[in-house]
Amino acid sequence: MRHLGDYLASHGLSVEYQPLANRRANLIARLPAAGDGHLVLCGHMDVVHPGATAWEHDPFAADVVDGRLIGRGATDMKGGVAAMAQAMVDLATEGFQPRADLILAITCGEEVDMAGARLLDASGALSGTAHVIIGEPTGLDVFRAEKGVFWPRVTAHGHTAHGAMPHLGINAISFMARLITRLEAYPFSFVESDLLGKPTLSVNVIEGGVKTNVVADQCSINVDMRLVPGQETKQIVAVIEDICADLRRDIPVTTEIEVLQDAPPLETSAGSPTVAAATSAVRRICGRDPRVGGVSYATDGALIAPSLGADMIICGPGGVDQLHQPNEWVAISQLEQAVGVYRSIAEAILGA
Repeated sequence: MRHLGDYLASHGLSVEYQPLANRRANLIARLPAAGDGHLVLCGHMDVVHPGATAWEHDPFAADVVDGRLIGRGATDMKGGVAAMAQAMVDLATEGFQPRADLILAITCGEEVDMAGARLLDASGALSGTAHVIIGEPTGLDVFRAEKGVFWPRVTAHGHTAHGAMPHLGINAISFMARLITRLEAYPFSFVESDLLGKPTLSVNVIEGGVKTNVVADQCSINVDMRLVPGQETKQIVAVIEDICADLRRDIPVTTEIEVLQDAPPLETSAGSPTVAAATSAVRRICGRDPRVGGVSYATDGALIAPSLGADMIICGPGGVDQLHQPNEWVAISQLEQAVGVYRSIAEAILGA
């Protein structure tokens, strides 16, 4: 992060850091102006673990082979961060004078808890922003909608007993098995989105029990729900509570629900100036009409754009097929195109 900040500052951009615990920080670089209606180019620096599958190249060496930059984060999303940073540097070096601030916001923790985006939002550092460009990989297509992320964790507390006398206990795992079945079958209310389709639900973590011959007195599940516009997380929690109450009539555990993640779905109007500037930029730089659509995952934009009242789009180099994959790569030619796309967006939105 410091290396990037030093590079930006050496080219005349103002740079500040927002520190978090555990040696993490956000970086904000700015080409300032007098007016409001700022444009934010946003990306994250953290990456996921390279995984257990062997790589053909060192995942942290950034090898260049046949026009591809190979390494963990090449696509998700240090490639996008590099392109955004270079676009900022090019514009500053050439004396571009925006009518409102051009801001580069680089966050930490996006892959874990979005703590950087939460801090960025709470700090007010982006006040006055009207346009947010998220540089997650889209192959330089333009996505104007993203599903929300809602992660409820449900814990059941039962009563332990010897495994040979299960009738003396209250089995939390038995309760949770029934809850999972009910959740997977429940018809949560929604209106299908033209861009995002239907919501999804997946139970991806279960923890419970201590020993084979001991009745499990505790069990927890983590549920991954991807939401579409119009769905309310408070209503979803109420549904889960009602299902738990019904199941407790047969298995009298106590239950609690903790929300681990709650990022709302976003949808920017097709007629937005942000969408128009991005599609025009891709058309000019890449020589093609970009696909305009939505994505099933969430980005930092979900925690940044709503409180700002800003329009948000996702547009970045690299393919989604490379997300969290061994031998992750991005085409250098597309990184170069991305620099041009971000420059063109900035000039269209912030030019005199």
